[in-house]
Amino acid sequence: MKYNVEIYEDNDRGGLTIDVPKEISFVYDLILSDIQEVKSGLWLDVVNKVLSKESPYEELTGNVCTMEVNYDMTKIIFEFAWEGTPDHCFIETEELKKIFMLWDEAIEKKYGKSK
Repeated sequence: MKYNVEIYEDNDRGGLTIDVPKEISFVYDLILSDIQEVKSGLWLDVVNKVLSKESPYEELTGNVCTMEVNYDMTKIIFEFAWEGTPDHCFIETEELKKIFMLWDEAIEKKYGKSK
């Protein structure tokens, strides 16, 4: 994996959290606000649809972020950015898939296969 990603139990927050590098900081918001403590499900499905070339482009909007998925690169847009502050980041689509899979593994480890 290209990025240093850490998923761990945050006792202050009361659940799992994720640390990601600054250059992909909105992955944090996507996972903790839109995916939350469930498997990545539909989000991973959209990524897989593009990576398998079933679709050339997919877009998915959650409560906080929009994910624009292209084969090579995915743009994650933070919908509530303050004016004049960054509102998006780019991540290689394959790397985002790996992060989603890590998140799913952490959820499964914590809750079992039911989530």
